[in-house]
Amino acid sequence: MTTYGGMGAETIVMLELARRASGDTTGGSITTNRIGLLCNTIDVSTNKQSIPFPVPFSGLAAGESKTIALDFGTAQKTLSITGILMPQQIVKQKGTGESITIDLTAHEVAQLLHSYVDSSFLHEDQNLSKLIVLIPSKANTDFEARSGTTGKSDSELPLIPFTWANRDYDVPKYSFGNTPFPDVFASTTDEIEGITGFIDTFTTNLVGTDYPSIPFNLTFTHASTGVSDFINRVT
Repeated sequence: MTTYGGMGAETIVMLELARRASGDTTGGSITTNRIGLLCNTIDVSTNKQSIPFPVPFSGLAAGESKTIALDFGTAQKTLSITGILMPQQIVKQKGTGESITIDLTAHEVAQLLHSYVDSSFLHEDQNLSKLIVLIPSKANTDFEARSGTTGKSDSELPLIPFTWANRDYDVPKYSFGNTPFPDVFASTTDEIEGITGFIDTFTTNLVGTDYPSIPFNLTFTHASTGVSDFINRVT
């Protein structure tokens, strides 16, 4: 199978377990405590939570009514993904212990994911707390061209994880608590920023004509996992 970025990634979309997201995996490969997804479509939705408020009597004087938008600085961010599950090699590691590697059928990968979605945030070896979607990038955080990207096709460009972060160039000086713009994914030892949150729904279709692959779709909601990460670090 083709690898991406020369880093051994066989897919550019991965689900990450809380065990790794909480920083409790050491010396692992890119696939350790992650499950790769082969995707057909990825729908990204950003739903701005601004409330329109019509101004009373504004149309009487000017002949044109006015509406004020109350911007509370909130938005709901989700990703809807369709694709197929294939037989896959799974690498699991608990903390600093030895990792285990096992080949699973597509049916076993489907069962594994359903069981993980059914778990709670208290079980870091089961809880899928991050979605990683790697995208090609030409510009760095200052809107400067990345070295060696001139004239390159998208398939030849370095990869960065998709996030809702703004580049530093756009961030005002008085801003605080903003998510840093992600760096280029350059090494299997690099941790990947990704999108934290949870899987709302996960559906698989067992269709005989698709054997041995299994079609799936899932919805992932971006949310903070700070509480679960803190609990997992101290337990």
